[in-house]
Amino acid sequence: MEQIAIYLRLSKEDEFVKDESNSIINQRAFIRGFINKNKELRKMSVVEFVDDGYSGKNMDRPDMQRMLELVKRKQISCVIVKDFSRFSRDHIEQGKYIEQIFPFMGVRFIAINDNYDSADYVGGIGEIDVAFKGILYDFFSEEQSSKVSLTLDTKRGNGKYIATYAPYGYVKSPEDKHKLVVDEFASQIVKRIFKEFLSGKYMYKIAEGLNRDGIDTLGVYIAVLSGSEKQLVRYREKKPLWNNVAVGRILGNEQYTGTMIYSRFKIENVGDKHAKALPADEWKRVENCHEAIISKEDFEKAAAMRKGNTCASAKRKHETYCLTGKMICGNCGHRLSHTYGGRPKYYCAKHYLDKSDGKCNISVLDADMESVVKKALQMMIDVLVDSRNVVDMQRENQAERLKQAEKHLSDMEHSRELIEKDLREAYESYKLGMTDKETYLEQRKIYEQMLEHLQENIEKQRAAVTKMADVDVPEVAGLEMLEGKLKLTGLNREMVDDFVEEIVVYAKDRVEIKWKFRDEFAEMEKA
Repeated sequence: MEQIAIYLRLSKEDEFVKDESNSIINQRAFIRGFINKNKELRKMSVVEFVDDGYSGKNMDRPDMQRMLELVKRKQISCVIVKDFSRFSRDHIEQGKYIEQIFPFMGVRFIAINDNYDSADYVGGIGEIDVAFKGILYDFFSEEQSSKVSLTLDTKRGNGKYIATYAPYGYVKSPEDKHKLVVDEFASQIVKRIFKEFLSGKYMYKIAEGLNRDGIDTLGVYIAVLSGSEKQLVRYREKKPLWNNVAVGRILGNEQYTGTMIYSRFKIENVGDKHAKALPADEWKRVENCHEAIISKEDFEKAAAMRKGNTCASAKRKHETYCLTGKMICGNCGHRLSHTYGGRPKYYCAKHYLDKSDGKCNISVLDADMESVVKKALQMMIDVLVDSRNVVDMQRENQAERLKQAEKHLSDMEHSRELIEKDLREAYESYKLGMTDKETYLEQRKIYEQMLEHLQENIEKQRAAVTKMADVDVPEVAGLEMLEGKLKLTGLNREMVDDFVEEIVVYAKDRVEIKWKFRDEFAEMEKA
């Protein structure tokens, strides 16, 4: 029995528009009613596909992909949607399926509200109408994104809190999820941090005290409140500790003064995933939105003290230490901190932040570690440089094998194009009445079997080409240049970032360096 696929979609943008007619329930009732009124369609079985909360800007939707897979398997003979926008808001992608893919697969496409039935538009003006509507929907999608952004900004401007989680020190009101109320326990920790800092205590000392008293870090506390077992499991594996950064985030959060802060970031173009951070003077603020935990005076005083400390610290850190951020404690897995006083060294801050753990007492001199890394890197470079002739020969052989494989793939893809052309010509011949239906169906079956078999071989060949292209050896010429720099100027931050993943310190005389190029080096050794 032939099957009809009815496709239903509702996006987040639709929710903000509050168009009742676009709800999943109403789409379903609308399409079912249309089918019941059509004698031909009424005879077919119906399969339903629903993507609730997915944008129509792309086809990467779970049920859309499931439906297309059944189309590919020839288990669907007709697709029905309420209108074109439910299927896709990308007019190019939409046109590809409606004008090319569905006709060749023998699938009828119906968009009820747009009065479109592919059975009535074969080579006519219907395709033009589809393309034009697609452009309108594409424009409408952009407009909808702007509406969503405007709606959110309006809510924020009215003092409504719309983020997923409340800031540490607050919880969302049970009566109004858009309103913040003071968390009795966490707010006391916030007050404690400000009080101790304003009294002159260093941030690492504040962190040390919080760890000593067994106070959960921000992430752990929020995970407990939200009941996120997944997060809690991760935290149990590696106990997070309060540190300078966490304390600094508390001290720098203006929301503790009762002020709502929003529009700290700006998305340049609709659809972009990354946003640009704006300077503090461009942020939008709504005062007296919720109860303050910290007075404005204390917040501003803390901000001034932090700025002064930062400037003083910057003066001390005039020299860049190239291994900073790469050093890991081999006992507890925490990143080693760096001290600039006296003889610069790396040490495990956990020893200072968590006095209950007496194992993490790692401390190594900066100069000693740079010397170790420099010697180890030099040894790696020497080995690679000595292997230049072998490497060059391998690269030439690899290039020749890849060239032959790519040519074979190109030939196979050309064969596929020829078969697809034959299939199109068979279809056109049938539609013009030059070929009867039985002959056409038999031709299509043969061509599709050929395409299926050929496509399998193409995929295998493409995978082989990709694998061959990925296999490479280190760029010896680049390493020779690095060798010269290393001998002349010593180690620098650029070299470390390029070649060192991390440095695990177990003791003063036991260090493990994990290289970024270790896999490439291993491949060269295998060859």
